[in-house]
Amino acid sequence: MGGEGQEATRIRIVRPELRWWVVGLLVVGIVAAVAFTFLPWVVFGVFVYYVARPINRRLRNRVGRGNLAAALALLLIVVPIVLFLGVFLSIAVGLVATFANSETAAQLLQQTPVDVGAIPNDPGTLLQEAESTLKDPSVQAALTGAQAVLGAAASTVFMLFLSLLFSFFLLVEDQRLARWVKEQVLGDDALSVDYLEAVDAGLNSIYFGYTLTIFVIMILAAVIYTVFNLFAPANLLIPVAVLLAVVTGIFTLVPLVGRSVVYLAIAAFLAVGAVQRDPTALWYPVVFFLFMTLAFDNVVRTYIRPYLSGKMFHLSLVMFAYLLGPILFGWYGIFLGPLVMVVVVQFLQVVVPQLRGEQPATRLDVDPTATRETDDVRDDATRGGEATDGGQDGG
Repeated sequence: MGGEGQEATRIRIVRPELRWWVVGLLVVGIVAAVAFTFLPWVVFGVFVYYVARPINRRLRNRVGRGNLAAALALLLIVVPIVLFLGVFLSIAVGLVATFANSETAAQLLQQTPVDVGAIPNDPGTLLQEAESTLKDPSVQAALTGAQAVLGAAASTVFMLFLSLLFSFFLLVEDQRLARWVKEQVLGDDALSVDYLEAVDAGLNSIYFGYTLTIFVIMILAAVIYTVFNLFAPANLLIPVAVLLAVVTGIFTLVPLVGRSVVYLAIAAFLAVGAVQRDPTALWYPVVFFLFMTLAFDNVVRTYIRPYLSGKMFHLSLVMFAYLLGPILFGWYGIFLGPLVMVVVVQFLQVVVPQLRGEQPATRLDVDPTATRETDDVRDDATRGGEATDGGQDGG
Protein backbone atom coordinates (compact mmCIF):
# COMPACT_ATOMS: atom_id res chain seq x y z
CA MET A 1 0.00 0.00 0.00
CA GLY A 2 2.90 2.30 0.64
CA GLY A 3 3.99 1.90 -2.96
CA GLU A 4 0.48 2.66 -4.22
CA GLY A 5 0.34 5.81 -2.05
CA GLN A 6 3.63 6.98 -3.44
CA GLU A 7 2.44 6.33 -6.99
CA ALA A 8 -0.79 8.26 -6.39
CA THR A 9 1.16 11.14 -4.91
CA ARG A 10 3.44 11.20 -7.94
CA ILE A 11 0.45 11.33 -10.29
CA ARG A 12 -1.06 14.26 -8.42
CA ILE A 13 2.20 16.20 -8.86
CA VAL A 14 2.59 15.48 -12.58
CA ARG A 15 -0.96 16.25 -13.74
CA PRO A 16 -0.98 19.94 -12.71
CA GLU A 17 2.39 20.44 -14.40
CA LEU A 18 1.06 18.85 -17.58
CA ARG A 19 -2.00 21.08 -17.53
CA TRP A 20 0.11 24.17 -17.09
CA TRP A 21 2.39 23.14 -19.93
CA VAL A 22 -0.68 22.83 -22.15
CA VAL A 23 -1.88 26.27 -21.01
CA GLY A 24 1.58 27.66 -21.69
CA LEU A 25 1.54 26.23 -25.22
CA LEU A 26 -1.87 27.78 -25.83
CA VAL A 27 -0.61 31.18 -24.63
CA VAL A 28 2.45 30.91 -26.87
CA GLY A 29 0.20 29.92 -29.78
CA ILE A 30 -2.05 32.96 -29.24
CA VAL A 31 0.93 35.31 -29.08
CA ALA A 32 2.42 33.68 -32.20
CA ALA A 33 -0.88 34.03 -34.08
CA VAL A 34 -1.14 37.72 -33.21
CA ALA A 35 2.50 38.30 -34.16
CA PHE A 36 1.97 36.46 -37.46
CA THR A 37 -1.05 38.64 -38.26
CA PHE A 38 1.07 41.77 -37.85
CA LEU A 39 4.30 40.11 -39.00
CA PRO A 40 5.31 42.75 -41.60
CA TRP A 41 5.08 45.56 -39.08
CA VAL A 42 6.66 43.55 -36.25
CA VAL A 43 9.65 42.83 -38.49
CA PHE A 44 9.85 46.48 -39.52
CA GLY A 45 9.73 47.51 -35.84
CA VAL A 46 12.61 45.12 -35.08
CA PHE A 47 14.57 46.64 -37.96
CA VAL A 48 14.01 50.18 -36.66
CA TYR A 49 15.04 49.02 -33.18
CA TYR A 50 18.39 47.66 -34.37
CA VAL A 51 19.03 50.78 -36.44
CA ALA A 52 18.25 53.09 -33.51
CA ARG A 53 19.91 51.01 -30.79
CA PRO A 54 23.47 52.33 -31.23
CA ILE A 55 22.13 55.91 -31.18
CA ASN A 56 19.90 55.14 -28.20
CA ARG A 57 22.72 53.73 -26.10
CA ARG A 58 24.98 56.68 -26.79
CA LEU A 59 22.17 59.07 -25.86
CA ARG A 60 21.35 57.05 -22.76
CA ASN A 61 24.92 57.44 -21.53
CA ARG A 62 24.60 61.21 -21.92
CA VAL A 63 20.96 61.80 -20.96
CA GLY A 64 20.61 59.10 -18.31
CA ARG A 65 16.88 58.56 -18.94
CA GLY A 66 15.79 55.59 -21.01
CA ASN A 67 12.47 57.02 -22.22
CA LEU A 68 14.00 60.33 -23.32
CA ALA A 69 16.94 58.64 -25.01
CA ALA A 70 14.65 56.27 -26.94
CA ALA A 71 12.36 59.10 -28.03
CA LEU A 72 15.33 61.18 -29.20
CA ALA A 73 16.82 58.22 -31.06
CA LEU A 74 13.58 57.61 -32.96
CA LEU A 75 13.17 61.33 -33.65
CA LEU A 76 16.67 61.47 -35.10
CA ILE A 77 15.58 58.77 -37.55
CA VAL A 78 11.96 59.76 -38.26
CA VAL A 79 12.16 63.57 -38.34
CA PRO A 80 14.78 63.82 -41.13
CA ILE A 81 12.77 61.36 -43.22
CA VAL A 82 9.57 63.39 -42.72
CA LEU A 83 11.36 66.66 -43.51
CA PHE A 84 12.93 65.32 -46.69
CA LEU A 85 9.61 63.84 -47.80
CA GLY A 86 7.93 67.16 -47.10
CA VAL A 87 10.50 69.05 -49.17
CA PHE A 88 10.21 66.45 -51.92
CA LEU A 89 6.41 66.74 -52.00
CA SER A 90 6.58 70.53 -52.00
CA ILE A 91 8.92 70.44 -54.98
CA ALA A 92 6.62 67.97 -56.72
CA VAL A 93 3.59 70.20 -56.09
CA GLY A 94 5.48 73.21 -57.44
CA LEU A 95 6.44 71.31 -60.58
CA VAL A 96 2.85 70.15 -61.08
CA ALA A 97 1.61 73.74 -60.65
CA THR A 98 4.15 74.98 -63.18
CA PHE A 99 3.09 72.31 -65.64
CA ALA A 100 -0.61 73.11 -65.09
CA ASN A 101 0.01 76.69 -66.20
CA SER A 102 1.94 75.69 -69.32
CA GLU A 103 0.69 75.54 -72.89
CA THR A 104 1.19 71.78 -72.96
CA ALA A 105 -1.29 71.35 -70.10
CA ALA A 106 -3.80 73.58 -71.89
CA GLN A 107 -3.49 71.48 -75.05
CA LEU A 108 -3.97 68.27 -73.07
CA LEU A 109 -7.01 69.77 -71.31
CA GLN A 110 -8.59 70.58 -74.66
CA GLN A 111 -8.25 66.95 -75.70
CA THR A 112 -10.09 65.64 -72.62
CA PRO A 113 -13.78 64.69 -72.95
CA VAL A 114 -14.73 67.26 -70.30
CA ASP A 115 -15.74 70.58 -71.86
CA VAL A 116 -14.55 73.17 -69.38
CA GLY A 117 -16.41 75.96 -71.19
CA ALA A 118 -19.70 74.09 -70.82
CA ILE A 119 -19.62 74.11 -67.02
CA PRO A 120 -22.70 76.11 -65.89
CA ASN A 121 -22.31 79.25 -63.80
CA ASP A 122 -25.70 78.94 -62.10
CA PRO A 123 -25.32 77.18 -58.68
CA GLY A 124 -28.56 75.21 -59.07
CA THR A 125 -27.69 73.94 -62.51
CA LEU A 126 -24.16 73.19 -61.34
CA LEU A 127 -25.57 71.12 -58.44
CA GLN A 128 -27.81 69.14 -60.78
CA GLU A 129 -24.92 68.47 -63.13
CA ALA A 130 -22.79 67.34 -60.20
CA GLU A 131 -25.51 64.96 -58.97
CA SER A 132 -25.96 63.42 -62.41
CA THR A 133 -22.20 63.06 -62.77
CA LEU A 134 -21.89 61.34 -59.40
CA LYS A 135 -24.58 58.85 -60.40
CA ASP A 136 -22.51 57.80 -63.37
CA PRO A 137 -21.25 54.18 -62.78
CA SER A 138 -17.73 55.02 -63.91
CA VAL A 139 -17.54 57.96 -61.50
CA GLN A 140 -18.88 55.82 -58.65
CA ALA A 141 -16.27 53.16 -59.43
CA ALA A 142 -13.55 55.81 -59.37
CA LEU A 143 -14.79 57.15 -56.03
CA THR A 144 -14.89 53.62 -54.60
CA GLY A 145 -11.31 53.09 -55.72
CA ALA A 146 -10.24 56.40 -54.21
CA GLN A 147 -11.94 55.48 -50.94
CA ALA A 148 -10.11 52.14 -50.89
CA VAL A 149 -6.80 53.88 -51.53
CA LEU A 150 -7.40 56.38 -48.73
CA GLY A 151 -8.41 53.58 -46.37
CA ALA A 152 -5.28 51.59 -47.19
CA ALA A 153 -3.13 54.71 -46.72
CA ALA A 154 -4.71 55.44 -43.33
CA SER A 155 -4.24 51.81 -42.26
CA THR A 156 -0.60 51.90 -43.36
CA VAL A 157 0.06 55.08 -41.38
CA PHE A 158 -1.54 53.56 -38.29
CA MET A 159 0.48 50.34 -38.58
CA LEU A 160 3.62 52.39 -39.10
CA PHE A 161 2.85 54.23 -35.87
CA LEU A 162 2.43 50.89 -34.07
CA SER A 163 5.79 49.72 -35.45
CA LEU A 164 7.52 52.82 -34.13
CA LEU A 165 5.76 52.34 -30.79
CA PHE A 166 7.02 48.75 -30.69
CA SER A 167 10.54 49.96 -31.48
CA PHE A 168 10.25 52.53 -28.69
CA PHE A 169 9.28 49.80 -26.22
CA LEU A 170 12.25 47.67 -27.25
CA LEU A 171 14.65 50.60 -26.95
CA VAL A 172 13.43 51.40 -23.44
CA GLU A 173 13.04 47.87 -22.08
CA ASP A 174 15.53 45.80 -24.10
CA GLN A 175 18.04 45.26 -21.31
CA ARG A 176 15.37 44.56 -18.71
CA LEU A 177 13.58 42.21 -21.13
CA ALA A 178 16.81 40.33 -21.91
CA ARG A 179 17.57 40.00 -18.20
CA TRP A 180 14.04 38.70 -17.50
CA VAL A 181 14.28 36.10 -20.29
CA LYS A 182 17.63 34.88 -18.97
CA GLU A 183 16.46 34.61 -15.37
CA GLN A 184 12.84 33.50 -15.72
CA VAL A 185 12.72 31.60 -19.02
CA LEU A 186 16.15 30.27 -19.88
CA GLY A 187 17.59 29.83 -16.39
CA ASP A 188 20.76 27.75 -16.53
CA ASP A 189 20.36 26.89 -20.22
CA ALA A 190 23.68 28.27 -21.38
CA LEU A 191 23.19 27.00 -24.93
CA SER A 192 19.98 29.00 -25.44
CA VAL A 193 21.65 32.10 -24.01
CA ASP A 194 24.60 31.72 -26.39
CA TYR A 195 22.28 31.18 -29.34
CA LEU A 196 20.08 34.22 -28.63
CA GLU A 197 23.13 36.40 -28.06
CA ALA A 198 24.56 35.22 -31.39
CA VAL A 199 21.28 36.05 -33.16
CA ASP A 200 21.23 39.48 -31.51
CA ALA A 201 24.79 40.18 -32.64
CA GLY A 202 23.97 39.01 -36.17
CA LEU A 203 20.87 41.19 -36.47
CA ASN A 204 22.78 44.17 -35.11
CA SER A 205 25.44 43.69 -37.76
CA ILE A 206 23.16 43.09 -40.72
CA TYR A 207 20.52 45.76 -39.97
CA PHE A 208 23.04 48.46 -39.10
CA GLY A 209 24.83 47.60 -42.32
CA TYR A 210 21.56 48.19 -44.15
CA THR A 211 21.54 51.72 -42.73
CA LEU A 212 25.06 52.25 -44.06
CA THR A 213 23.76 51.08 -47.43
CA ILE A 214 21.20 53.90 -47.46
CA PHE A 215 23.92 56.51 -46.93
CA VAL A 216 26.07 54.98 -49.68
CA ILE A 217 23.07 55.07 -52.03
CA MET A 218 22.60 58.76 -51.23
CA ILE A 219 26.22 59.53 -52.11
CA LEU A 220 26.26 57.46 -55.31
CA ALA A 221 22.90 58.85 -56.44
CA ALA A 222 24.17 62.42 -55.94
CA VAL A 223 27.22 61.63 -58.09
CA ILE A 224 25.14 59.96 -60.81
CA TYR A 225 22.58 62.77 -60.94
CA THR A 226 25.39 65.33 -61.20
CA VAL A 227 27.03 63.39 -64.04
CA PHE A 228 23.72 63.20 -65.90
CA ASN A 229 23.37 66.96 -65.52
CA LEU A 230 26.81 67.47 -67.06
CA PHE A 231 25.79 65.63 -70.24
CA ALA A 232 22.13 66.66 -70.35
CA PRO A 233 20.87 67.62 -73.84
CA ALA A 234 18.68 70.66 -74.36
CA ASN A 235 19.44 71.79 -70.79
CA LEU A 236 17.33 68.97 -69.31
CA LEU A 237 18.77 69.23 -65.82
CA ILE A 238 17.74 67.18 -62.80
CA PRO A 239 16.62 69.77 -60.23
CA VAL A 240 18.13 69.85 -56.71
CA ALA A 241 20.24 66.77 -57.42
CA VAL A 242 21.59 66.46 -53.87
CA LEU A 243 18.14 66.64 -52.29
CA LEU A 244 16.76 64.05 -54.72
CA ALA A 245 19.76 61.83 -53.96
CA VAL A 246 18.87 61.97 -50.25
CA VAL A 247 15.25 61.16 -51.08
CA THR A 248 16.47 58.26 -53.23
CA GLY A 249 18.33 56.78 -50.29
CA ILE A 250 15.36 57.24 -47.95
CA PHE A 251 12.98 55.64 -50.45
CA THR A 252 15.02 52.45 -50.12
CA LEU A 253 12.82 51.82 -47.06
CA VAL A 254 9.56 52.31 -48.99
CA PRO A 255 7.77 48.97 -49.43
CA LEU A 256 7.43 47.32 -52.83
CA VAL A 257 8.29 50.24 -55.14
CA GLY A 258 11.27 51.76 -53.34
CA ARG A 259 13.63 53.96 -55.31
CA SER A 260 11.77 53.35 -58.59
CA VAL A 261 9.24 56.02 -57.56
CA VAL A 262 12.00 58.63 -57.44
CA TYR A 263 13.47 57.48 -60.75
CA LEU A 264 10.04 57.61 -62.39
CA ALA A 265 9.33 61.10 -61.03
CA ILE A 266 12.68 62.41 -62.29
CA ALA A 267 12.18 60.76 -65.68
CA ALA A 268 8.68 62.23 -65.94
CA PHE A 269 10.02 65.70 -65.14
CA LEU A 270 12.73 65.34 -67.78
CA ALA A 271 10.19 64.04 -70.30
CA VAL A 272 7.92 67.05 -69.74
CA GLY A 273 10.90 69.34 -70.24
CA ALA A 274 11.85 67.51 -73.41
CA VAL A 275 8.32 67.84 -74.84
CA GLN A 276 8.35 71.57 -74.14
CA ARG A 277 11.85 72.28 -75.43
CA ASP A 278 13.01 69.59 -77.85
CA PRO A 279 10.91 66.44 -78.45
CA THR A 280 13.89 64.75 -80.08
CA ALA A 281 15.51 64.64 -76.62
CA LEU A 282 12.87 62.24 -75.23
CA TRP A 283 15.48 59.48 -75.38
CA TYR A 284 17.31 61.12 -72.47
CA PRO A 285 14.73 60.45 -69.69
CA VAL A 286 14.28 56.90 -71.05
CA VAL A 287 18.03 56.27 -70.83
CA PHE A 288 18.10 57.76 -67.34
CA PHE A 289 15.26 55.56 -66.08
CA LEU A 290 16.68 52.37 -67.62
CA PHE A 291 20.15 53.07 -66.26
CA MET A 292 18.91 53.67 -62.71
CA THR A 293 16.51 50.72 -62.60
CA LEU A 294 18.55 48.13 -64.49
CA ALA A 295 22.18 49.05 -63.83
CA PHE A 296 22.32 51.04 -60.58
CA ASP A 297 19.66 49.08 -58.68
CA ASN A 298 21.18 45.75 -59.67
CA VAL A 299 24.59 46.88 -58.44
CA VAL A 300 23.01 47.92 -55.14
CA ARG A 301 21.15 44.62 -54.70
CA THR A 302 23.97 42.35 -55.81
CA TYR A 303 27.10 44.00 -54.41
CA ILE A 304 26.69 47.11 -52.23
CA ARG A 305 23.93 46.00 -49.85
CA PRO A 306 25.24 42.45 -49.28
CA TYR A 307 28.80 43.71 -48.74
CA LEU A 308 27.92 46.42 -46.23
CA SER A 309 25.44 44.18 -44.41
CA GLY A 310 27.68 41.14 -44.54
CA LYS A 311 30.51 41.97 -42.17
CA MET A 312 29.44 39.08 -39.93
CA PHE A 313 28.30 36.66 -42.62
CA HIS A 314 29.43 35.40 -45.97
CA LEU A 315 28.64 37.78 -48.83
CA SER A 316 26.68 35.14 -50.76
CA LEU A 317 24.39 34.40 -47.82
CA VAL A 318 23.51 38.05 -47.34
CA MET A 319 23.02 38.56 -51.07
CA PHE A 320 20.54 35.68 -51.36
CA ALA A 321 18.77 36.78 -48.18
CA TYR A 322 18.10 40.22 -49.65
CA LEU A 323 17.28 38.93 -53.15
CA LEU A 324 14.98 36.05 -52.14
CA GLY A 325 13.36 37.73 -49.13
CA PRO A 326 11.03 40.04 -51.13
CA ILE A 327 10.22 37.21 -53.55
CA LEU A 328 9.22 34.79 -50.78
CA PHE A 329 7.54 37.12 -48.29
CA GLY A 330 6.58 40.27 -50.19
CA TRP A 331 7.64 43.84 -49.49
CA TYR A 332 8.68 43.13 -45.88
CA GLY A 333 10.96 40.33 -47.08
CA ILE A 334 13.67 42.96 -47.39
CA PHE A 335 13.73 42.86 -43.57
CA LEU A 336 12.48 39.31 -42.88
CA GLY A 337 14.85 37.58 -45.31
CA PRO A 338 18.02 38.65 -43.47
CA LEU A 339 16.35 37.85 -40.13
CA VAL A 340 15.61 34.27 -41.24
CA MET A 341 19.14 33.94 -42.57
CA VAL A 342 20.64 35.05 -39.24
CA VAL A 343 18.41 32.69 -37.24
CA VAL A 344 19.32 29.69 -39.41
CA VAL A 345 23.05 30.38 -39.73
CA GLN A 346 23.54 31.04 -36.03
CA PHE A 347 21.62 27.86 -35.21
CA LEU A 348 23.97 25.88 -37.43
CA GLN A 349 26.98 27.54 -35.84
CA VAL A 350 26.07 27.60 -32.18
CA VAL A 351 23.51 24.86 -31.54
CA VAL A 352 24.21 22.04 -34.01
CA PRO A 353 27.83 21.40 -32.91
CA GLN A 354 26.76 21.11 -29.28
CA LEU A 355 23.88 18.78 -30.20
CA ARG A 356 26.51 16.51 -31.71
CA GLY A 357 28.50 16.75 -28.51
CA GLU A 358 31.19 18.91 -30.10
CA GLN A 359 32.55 22.32 -29.23
CA PRO A 360 34.12 23.93 -32.30
CA ALA A 361 37.32 25.78 -31.55
CA THR A 362 36.71 28.34 -34.30
CA ARG A 363 33.73 29.77 -36.06
CA LEU A 364 32.53 28.40 -39.38
CA ASP A 365 33.69 30.14 -42.50
CA VAL A 366 30.22 31.63 -43.00
CA ASP A 367 30.80 33.71 -39.88
CA PRO A 368 34.07 35.61 -40.15
CA THR A 369 33.38 37.74 -37.10
CA ALA A 370 35.59 37.27 -34.65
CA THR A 371 37.15 38.15 -31.68
CA ARG A 372 37.56 34.37 -31.26
CA GLU A 373 39.24 33.96 -34.63
CA THR A 374 42.79 32.65 -34.18
CA ASP A 375 43.64 31.59 -37.74
CA ASP A 376 46.05 34.22 -39.05
CA VAL A 377 45.43 33.07 -42.62
CA ARG A 378 41.88 34.51 -42.57
CA ASP A 379 42.80 38.15 -42.99
CA ASP A 380 39.45 39.06 -44.52
CA ALA A 381 37.63 37.40 -41.65
CA THR A 382 39.64 39.29 -39.08
CA ARG A 383 39.04 42.61 -40.80
CA GLY A 384 35.32 41.82 -40.98
CA GLY A 385 35.27 40.99 -37.28
CA GLU A 386 36.98 44.24 -36.35
CA ALA A 387 34.47 46.26 -38.31
CA THR A 388 31.56 44.42 -36.76
CA ASP A 389 32.91 44.68 -33.24
CA GLY A 390 33.38 48.37 -33.74
CA GLY A 391 29.76 48.69 -34.71
CA GLN A 392 28.71 46.79 -31.59
CA ASP A 393 30.83 48.87 -29.32
CA GLY A 394 29.15 51.88 -30.81
CA GLY A 395 25.82 50.23 -29.94
